[in-house]
Amino acid sequence: MMRFNFPQFKHVEWIMNEKAPKLDLAWSDLRPDWSGVVEDMVDISKFSASAPEGSQELIDHLSGCYGVDPSRVLLTNGCSEANWLGFLSMIEPGSKVLVEKPIYTPLLEIPRALGADVSMIKRRAPEFKFDLKELDKKLSEGVDLFVMQNLNNPTGRALFEDDLRELSSVLDDHGTYVLSDEVYRDFAITFDDGPGINAFPSMVEMYDRALITSSVTKVYGAGGLLGGWLIGPRRVINKARRVKSYSVPMVNMIANLQVLEILKNSYKVLPTYFNDIRTKERLVSQWAAGRNDVEWSSPDGCAVGFLMYDHDVPSVEMCRRLYTEKDVRVIPGEFFHHENGFRLSLAVDYDILKEALGRIDDMLDSL
Repeated sequence: MMRFNFPQFKHVEWIMNEKAPKLDLAWSDLRPDWSGVVEDMVDISKFSASAPEGSQELIDHLSGCYGVDPSRVLLTNGCSEANWLGFLSMIEPGSKVLVEKPIYTPLLEIPRALGADVSMIKRRAPEFKFDLKELDKKLSEGVDLFVMQNLNNPTGRALFEDDLRELSSVLDDHGTYVLSDEVYRDFAITFDDGPGINAFPSMVEMYDRALITSSVTKVYGAGGLLGGWLIGPRRVINKARRVKSYSVPMVNMIANLQVLEILKNSYKVLPTYFNDIRTKERLVSQWAAGRNDVEWSSPDGCAVGFLMYDHDVPSVEMCRRLYTEKDVRVIPGEFFHHENGFRLSLAVDYDILKEALGRIDDMLDSL
């Protein structure tokens, strides 16, 4: 009898089970002000709406954004459910799954719990790119599903169009499916007084065996709406629909309509927040350049980045000391399977970030 075995989710417990510090750099989502966009949208008549597929308007909008047929779009209750449905539709006991690292823990542990044979491949620091020869070798051993994120969590680094084209070519040589979590991807949107253009395409636009997952949680700061989606090959999406009918068969119709308005009007709200992220990224870059014991891998527009340090101190110990001694919270690299570093957020006030960097200075100087 198969037993699901989930290890402790240290990342969430690190955030939720401790008192919030004065300087909290653990969160990765923006908190945009959407007043004026969705505040008057509650339609009482929709309280009883229960279409399993959700809003067709939202489906059509997403199909246009990703350049796919609407039948390949499945609305979900957040990106987490989308990832679950993707895995449940692709994995069975004994499936061979290759996962990038560093990685957000559920994208590694869910395949393991489902009975997959899981191995890992590094994104190489400091640019956090793949060694394609290494990838080709690992895929040649027989891989059913490759799992990645773009933008990557915790580094905030992107694989751009040329990278994705080369990656897709290697995957295609082996007929390997890929699941790409793109919940941070829209941080790479460039706005120019109108609807934005993403700096790189979605994996689903590049490769016909790709599944992608996303939501309005991180970039749009609307996690409470639980608005997510899974997009992929029609055969896989049809299976995901069947799986979903046995778990949480409905999505929130009212939330769907709010998600649609947020996506359509993001160009009115997000540019200011993106400019702030760039300002704070420059602050961290300048600070890191002034030290000889750290390396900051500048994120590609993302609200999180990864700071590597040159000290023989495990990341959990380092971050615990920052929390207890300096009242600063960041996320240990160990939680992402990448030691000697930690993730810090740029989605905080400038003054909070600046003060936190000063306290990190003090900690590093004491080692």
